[in-house]
Amino acid sequence: MDKKKTDAATAEPEPKKKGGRKPMTAEERTAAAKDRAESKAKADSLKPTVIVQFQGSEVDLDTLVEVAKADFKQTKKRTPITDLKLYVKPEEHTAYYVINEKFNGSVAF
Repeated sequence: MDKKKTDAATAEPEPKKKGGRKPMTAEERTAAAKDRAESKAKADSLKPTVIVQFQGSEVDLDTLVEVAKADFKQTKKRTPITDLKLYVKPEEHTAYYVINEKFNGSVAF
């Protein structure tokens, strides 16, 4: 019985045969390249959803941006928004904004 164990231990395992991949046709290569380009474009234009959580409450930053823009538009209806900086203070439940580096305001959430 020991001889079988030593024979099995010294015997080299049979190499596995690789099946390989089928070569792609020109149409398949074109489609794959197009899919990769679309995936890269999506990744480059990715806009993450950012949520601030603090002491049991949470707020979506996209929502705060829209609320800040709406608050600004109530007072300055014709002024276009070219720059927006948003400062979130979760401990005060307030977001402060600076629009076009001139106009200040705040919104509660």
